[in-house]
Amino acid sequence: MNLKHIAAAKRLLAHWSPTRLDHLLEESEIKMSRALEYIMPNNIKVTSVQLSLRAEASFKECISMIVDHLNEAVGEGSQLIVFPEYIGLLPLLSSPTLFDLCYQFSEDLLNREEQAIQDGLRFYSKYLAQPLLESYCRFFSLLAIKSSIYILAGTNIVKTREGLVNRAFLFDPDGNIILQQDKLHLSPQEKLCGLIAGKEIVTAQTKLCRVSVLTGTDQRVFEAASAAHLRGAQLLLCPSAFCSSHSSDYFQSCAFMRCQEQPVFAVSSWLTGDFMDLPFRAISGIYAPFSASKMDNGVIVQTERPSGNACLTARIDLERLGQDPDLYISDLNPIVEEMARKEYGLARQIQVAQQTDEEES
Repeated sequence: MNLKHIAAAKRLLAHWSPTRLDHLLEESEIKMSRALEYIMPNNIKVTSVQLSLRAEASFKECISMIVDHLNEAVGEGSQLIVFPEYIGLLPLLSSPTLFDLCYQFSEDLLNREEQAIQDGLRFYSKYLAQPLLESYCRFFSLLAIKSSIYILAGTNIVKTREGLVNRAFLFDPDGNIILQQDKLHLSPQEKLCGLIAGKEIVTAQTKLCRVSVLTGTDQRVFEAASAAHLRGAQLLLCPSAFCSSHSSDYFQSCAFMRCQEQPVFAVSSWLTGDFMDLPFRAISGIYAPFSASKMDNGVIVQTERPSGNACLTARIDLERLGQDPDLYISDLNPIVEEMARKEYGLARQIQVAQQTDEEES
């Protein structure tokens, strides 16, 4: 890395300094929620945010992208909002020089240029990791205080003594971090970067319910959701990043499926958009067990535009988690249903010959 990149990092951190953020948020119109003053287990409101990113965004655009979705959620009475994975790296978009560096880093990942990858990670660890983490925590802490709701602030790449981890942070309405969860199951790209996987599932008790975080590929693993449920989690917060698959079957194997295996609700938030010259599509949503959703399909609400911004707010009823599911109507297979209808219709057409008195004797 040359002096140009170091200078760009210093300029970026000056823009995103805690003092600058304090001043900007003081000027921003952030709605104050009163939803946490009236909490009922059968009327908890949660929000999933799907963000569509583009190549470059100014400092103010990055801030307004978060604040606008937060205000929309508060306006709809939300008590908890979930932002997508890697949202802590959003400041890098506001620097053209560092964005170009990120673009080159993505090319190195695709080409498996190990030396170039390690150089990029050393630059991040030395010049960006700690200052970005401080700004990230300060920013979302102030947002939680000003909006008075719980905020799952996506994830950030955090430097630890062991190495870099992909860590999720949950802020309470007082601005405190009440849960930190390191990603357990890393993607191939994260493994190539040398990120360190987390070791355990953590839960936190909120005023709403007990929650746990499954980041990215963690939500595709049965054992992760099972461990969260065994630790008392009633709500899974699932921040995720870009997905190269355009199949809805892939997204059904994520948070949606975990709700059918465990009696839990889930809020899934994804990054999407045409980014780094690649089109990424996503389906964000709020999910429930079949028996706890109105249409008996496990979907409370989900995005209609897989490439656009979305802010989905819905009510969840924790009291319905205690109801035993009806296995005969919970998981209907359309193909099997059609076969059954045909067989039943065929069976009704078959004439059964009546036995005569002689045959009976």
